[in-house]
Amino acid sequence: TITSIATLLSPFLTPVLMKLLAGEFIAIDVLAMMWSIVKMIIIPIGAGLIFNRLLHGRAKWLDRAMPVVSMAGIALIIVVITAAGRDSLLDIGLVLLLLVLFHNLFGYTLGYWYARLFRLPERDARTVAIEVGMQNGGLASGIAHSVGKIATMGLAPAIFGPLMNITGSVLASYWHKKEPKDEKEKTG
Repeated sequence: TITSIATLLSPFLTPVLMKLLAGEFIAIDVLAMMWSIVKMIIIPIGAGLIFNRLLHGRAKWLDRAMPVVSMAGIALIIVVITAAGRDSLLDIGLVLLLLVLFHNLFGYTLGYWYARLFRLPERDARTVAIEVGMQNGGLASGIAHSVGKIATMGLAPAIFGPLMNITGSVLASYWHKKEPKDEKEKTG
């Protein structure tokens, strides 16, 4: 999937792009950031896949507990980031919320129209839109922490996470009720 490919490329592309785009404003150690992202993203995913393979179905309580542990962990991270950035959030909260919303909606729009540009069916274009618009803000939080800017840089991903879930759910619900035009033409 698009998300899987983006996840696998993130340890390499994110540090390089950060160096190219923000290297003049903040010190970026590309190799250290690559290793940091591997530790944040690739190793936990690999460990999760291994544990799932070894323990799935053998420890029913673990299958039920892990989603709760995951949600609690994400909520705790968002609370810590928000608390650390309280003063910054009070200063720029509304502007930041609007920018994050714009970024999120732009992702949906860009994903949809690029998919249509490449002549994908509307249902596939909708899927690409959701994938692009709902990219995880967790990596951004981790990067903000690794460069020591969690109280400022960490705020955008802390807002983005809950916001993308709301906008993604609204968009998915809207599209669920509306049959794709190209499928309507085939059945009509």
